[in-house]
Amino acid sequence: MTPPVPSQNSPQTTQSTYSGITTRSVLIGIGAVICQCLITPYNDFHVGGTYLAGNHMPIAVVFVMLVFVLGVNVLLKRLRTGAELQGSELLIVWGMMLVASGIPSSGLMRYLIPLAVSPFYFATPENEWATLFHQHLPEWMVVSDPKAVFYFYEQLPEGDAIPWRAWLKPIVGWSVFVLIFYFVTICWTVLLRKQWIEYERFTFPLVQLPIEMFQTPSGGSLVNRFFKSRLMWCGFAIPVLLHGLKGLHLYFPSTPNPPLYFPIAQFFTEKPFSALAWWPSVNLFIYPSVIAVVYLLTLEISFSFWFFFLLGKMETVLIYATGSKVNQWNFHQNQQMGGFLIFIVLILWSGKRHFTRAFTAIFKPKRTNDTHEPLSYTFAVFGLILGILALCLICTTAGMSFWVALFILLLFLGLTTVMTWMVANGGLLFVLYAFLPGEYLITLFGSSRVNASSWTLVAYERVLMFDMREILMPSVMNNFKLADPLRLKQRPFLIAMGIAIVLAIGVSYYASIDLAYTHGAVNLQHWTYMISTTSPFNRLTSILQHPTGIELERLGSFIFGGAAMFGMFWMRQYYLWWKLHPIGYLMMTSYATYCFWGSFFIGWLLKYTVLKFGGVAQYRKLRPLILGVVLGECFIGGIWIIVGLITGIGYRLLPG
Repeated sequence: MTPPVPSQNSPQTTQSTYSGITTRSVLIGIGAVICQCLITPYNDFHVGGTYLAGNHMPIAVVFVMLVFVLGVNVLLKRLRTGAELQGSELLIVWGMMLVASGIPSSGLMRYLIPLAVSPFYFATPENEWATLFHQHLPEWMVVSDPKAVFYFYEQLPEGDAIPWRAWLKPIVGWSVFVLIFYFVTICWTVLLRKQWIEYERFTFPLVQLPIEMFQTPSGGSLVNRFFKSRLMWCGFAIPVLLHGLKGLHLYFPSTPNPPLYFPIAQFFTEKPFSALAWWPSVNLFIYPSVIAVVYLLTLEISFSFWFFFLLGKMETVLIYATGSKVNQWNFHQNQQMGGFLIFIVLILWSGKRHFTRAFTAIFKPKRTNDTHEPLSYTFAVFGLILGILALCLICTTAGMSFWVALFILLLFLGLTTVMTWMVANGGLLFVLYAFLPGEYLITLFGSSRVNASSWTLVAYERVLMFDMREILMPSVMNNFKLADPLRLKQRPFLIAMGIAIVLAIGVSYYASIDLAYTHGAVNLQHWTYMISTTSPFNRLTSILQHPTGIELERLGSFIFGGAAMFGMFWMRQYYLWWKLHPIGYLMMTSYATYCFWGSFFIGWLLKYTVLKFGGVAQYRKLRPLILGVVLGECFIGGIWIIVGLITGIGYRLLPG
């Protein structure tokens, strides 16, 4: 993790060689963002097919850019040479869509909109929600009007208007909070950018495809050399054929249905190995695009991902075999919580020289070389500090203790930094962890140390801090990485991303609320509107009714996890033969690992075999094939999304 010392004389590309944003690219990006945010809630939660985003290389974004590169650009070039969108312009459209992709779904609205209504709709005399915590809910956070609440779930009668007045305060209140939250995230990402991109030189596996797609064609060609590669088109054909047949099988059952899911957990029925069927089970899913991305990773990262998943299952088997009364879920969960905390510290420690220079820029701004940064370090540092204080002030005004607000915000900033590290350097498409920041309060302090008002507001951490598959920070960091090879100025690019974020929030409010009142939330995706919206309040009820102090079992597994993480870093630092990467340990019982461990194993085995028998030359030769697989899965996914929007029957090719 120790970065190389930056050279003071390293060559820098002059700012004049970089392109700024163009009006047409921003207008195209705005149109794409609006369409994306209008369609996403309907597709994700009504049709129920493949999510438009759903991961950190969103299918919809790749599909749209493929249409631009092979359709719009080719047509424009045929009409008039030079009229086509340049690589930097394509990047602007890509970047705007990328940062907006999660907002109408799992990155924000999937949890914000239902959680504004559910504490009142699901309240009953039996669960005692009204007496336990309704008095602690600020009016700007929730919709309490009985008619607005009822029709949100039960469908608005034909001819009635959506009760926008009841939503006005929550929309304004949450918008202020979310925009400040996103601003803080961007400021912190700016401060991380140079450390990860220039000093530590992260691999950024997920940006390799757009870099290839957006390269300018040479010699008057209609497409660049990437799209002329026969090997790439061979890879492209693999997922198109597989998911083409599986999608057709959904509509025409006589069509062959290639197996991509193998329920191997059913074979483990005898104790203690029946623990292998306990959530998350060892069932095997095959995702071609995940296998392809894994091929681009280092062997130690891909090996560690599936190895630690199986190791976690072996821990569970051992607990079963010994008859231990240890709570398995708490044991695994707190292990990872301890590991995450140590990982955060090590990330900060590895970049201590850079962060020191960046934070001291507020005292010596003229001596800091931040001309090419998306924001000046002085602005980013002040923005980070003042933004966090503003968020804490909002939370305190709403009834949360200041120390709880500061603890949760700083902790989540650390957790999202680790997750972004996993995406930027580990190439993880889909990231979820098995706990929320509030769990740290229980483990480190005990639930009784936090008052009821604070716990009520902590329940809303689910809005921004639960589903990491579409969070903002990895998208912003990937965009920063793409700007240099495609020669786009960082600061104008950041302005375009800011426009996309603000626009996406506004459009997503309309699309998400309109969807619920038009169709009735009870008729939409069950997990999102019925389970996910009640589980945080059921947990809150349990915490308020049964307060606890510090539990030694939780704290012990937490310390064990932190010690294990530190030990793995120490082994990596001093022993070259140590090949276990801590990233796998952090994702040991995640839903993402459950979905992807089999594909990681296949991708690891493929790369290991190629390097073993073909060497580095053969590994590089197959790179277009691998990128073609990713592109092909995004293409066929986009086709089935369109078909699903037309027919109302969705086909899912990635986890939901």
